[in-house]
Amino acid sequence: MKKVVHINLGGKEFTIDEDAYAELDHYLKSIEKHFSKSKGFEGILYDIEVRIGELLEEDTQHGTIVNMAKINRIMNTMGRPKDFTDEHSADASSDKKKKKINIKTGKKLYRDTENQMFSGVAAGLSAYFGIKDPLLIRILFVVFALSGGIGIIAYFVMWVAIPKAETSSDYLAMQGEEINIDNIAKTVESGITTIKDKIQDISKGIKTRML
Repeated sequence: MKKVVHINLGGKEFTIDEDAYAELDHYLKSIEKHFSKSKGFEGILYDIEVRIGELLEEDTQHGTIVNMAKINRIMNTMGRPKDFTDEHSADASSDKKKKKINIKTGKKLYRDTENQMFSGVAAGLSAYFGIKDPLLIRILFVVFALSGGIGIIAYFVMWVAIPKAETSSDYLAMQGEEINIDNIAKTVESGITTIKDKIQDISKGIKTRML
């Protein structure tokens, strides 16, 4: 009988056999090496682990031991570092051709708090329906709100019912993009760049007022 290991992955507890654990450990270390010089390195690893935990939870019934077959399915779904360009890798080479994992996901509805004006409902609906500017959705809510208050009720129902996008996987699912290790890394890096830009804008505004 194989030995088992108890692990915590993305905040979720799993029991995994020792062979599968060795393969998972090797996989995570290869990802760590691949993204070692990326912006937001720790955030990338965290979001990847969270996504692996979600996939394992979907594929594993309560009390079931995670085996090699499940780990192989995870790696095929998420992709391996060698499947993508080495633009994030420590030993990047510009002459390597890009490879893609063609695993598509359907869009999922989330509240987009990155582009929110109030709670992210309008921004989330905008992303879900492929509308570039969420202003149109906001105007519709205002129109319905002025027409008997239906818009206000609908807005607060959606605020409660629609989950908030929190991880890179959530934002990728919201856009209907492939959820793999490369896209997760790009999403984390993009978020860091956006935050830096906002901080710079605030800093410029403060300096302007001081002058």
